[in-house]
Amino acid sequence: MGGFRLLDLAKFFLPLLPECETSDEKISVDEKIMFTLGAGVIFLLGQLPVYGLVSQASFLLHDPISPFRSILASEKGTLFELGLLPAFTAAFVWQLAAGFKLINVNLNLRGDRELYQTGQKLTSFLLAIVYAFGLIASGYYDDVLSGYNALEDGIPYGKYFLVFLQVVSWSFITTLIIEVFDKGFAFGGGALSLLAIQIATNIIRETLGLDTFNLPNSDVQEPVGALAVILRKIFSLDLTSLPGAIKSAFVRTNLPNLVQLFVSILSVLIVMGLQNFRIELPIRSTKVRGMANVFPIKLLYTGALPIIFAYTVLANVQLLGYYSIHLLQNFAPFLATILGSYTVDPSSNDLVLTSGVLSYLVPPTGLINTILTPIRSIIFSTAVILLSTWFGYNWSFISGSSPKDIAKQFKDQGISMPGKRDVSITHELGRIIPVAAVLGAFMLAVVVLAAEFLGGGGRGAGIVAGVSAALSVLEEFMVDLQQNGGVSQLASAFTGGR
Repeated sequence: MGGFRLLDLAKFFLPLLPECETSDEKISVDEKIMFTLGAGVIFLLGQLPVYGLVSQASFLLHDPISPFRSILASEKGTLFELGLLPAFTAAFVWQLAAGFKLINVNLNLRGDRELYQTGQKLTSFLLAIVYAFGLIASGYYDDVLSGYNALEDGIPYGKYFLVFLQVVSWSFITTLIIEVFDKGFAFGGGALSLLAIQIATNIIRETLGLDTFNLPNSDVQEPVGALAVILRKIFSLDLTSLPGAIKSAFVRTNLPNLVQLFVSILSVLIVMGLQNFRIELPIRSTKVRGMANVFPIKLLYTGALPIIFAYTVLANVQLLGYYSIHLLQNFAPFLATILGSYTVDPSSNDLVLTSGVLSYLVPPTGLINTILTPIRSIIFSTAVILLSTWFGYNWSFISGSSPKDIAKQFKDQGISMPGKRDVSITHELGRIIPVAAVLGAFMLAVVVLAAEFLGGGGRGAGIVAGVSAALSVLEEFMVDLQQNGGVSQLASAFTGGR
């Protein structure tokens, strides 16, 4: 490729950024298991609270993106403050730019592929810096900085830098962990696998978590786990307060409740059911006589990526709006009001948009809120469905999984469809793949929205994406295990030799 390309700017950063080298040898199943477990454990260390904040800062922070944190694997007041938002945003920006030919890149060439990955990684790093700086500059941490009094003390540059360093550094580490997965050392795609790990641990903690916290604006202490509230009363034989504990476990809004758990379980079952819908096209080998098989096209052809894309876009809009509102309040309060007005929810200390353009781009907090604000619910639902279906339709064409791409792979591998010529194969795949991609994205969006409307508390999207990612990881593990002859010492150890 002659001439200068925008992608060539990444060459300067190649020797500066840490990189995980691609293995020249085939990685065994046991090695992948070890890398997956090790990377997952390191990633979960991000649940540690940010040093320099007051105790239980996560319950005191006024969070502007609470409904989006689940699908971003983000937790306020911890090293996970930014979660996977920088990684998701960078990945989508570069993939869309490459797919729509906004950048000149040939991913079949190793050099271009390295520059592409470097550019994506650098973008993730820069976004982490921008996000963290924006949170600090907007005063997000001011009320929870340890030993800081805004009325008496000056600007705490040292405390700001300490928080900034921790949040950004962990986002850098997360990006490098993702690269370990993407380079084939572990199972699944990096960001999606980490999301599945985070969602799984959150479900366990929000159901059975025994660590107790003071409820916001109250002296009452309750366990994080919704079911643990009831179990604690039963085991303590304090049956007189059991009815109150059961009611609290179902209706509390400041901590996870059982309604959210049941909505999550229902979402899991629906997604697992949708995963089983597929069309199987008969194929045969043109190189080996008598060898026939089927090529499955799943209803969820693009997996959970359309939902993650939609929520990533909306989360970026909300963060940018939050920064802009704080900036405009000083010299253009009218414009800030048009964007949105926040109030603090006393039960959770989260920021709630009560008016403005941004208020129409947040999910409802429950069934009653959905009914009372029908216009907002309709606009948010429309935004999620449009973003999801648009991405679902275009993803196959920009990711190398379009009907034309699949037909070319068939031809290269000596695969044909009985009674179909090469042109007919492309036509046959073109009748099914775009429909599956759009319909699957639409149905997942409906499941997510239904979970939000029923009181999922922002967890619906995270559960749907996490389950879909976990099933993909499991499928890849089973394929690798079969190719290895069904032999894995580590898998046998975990299953007791069965």
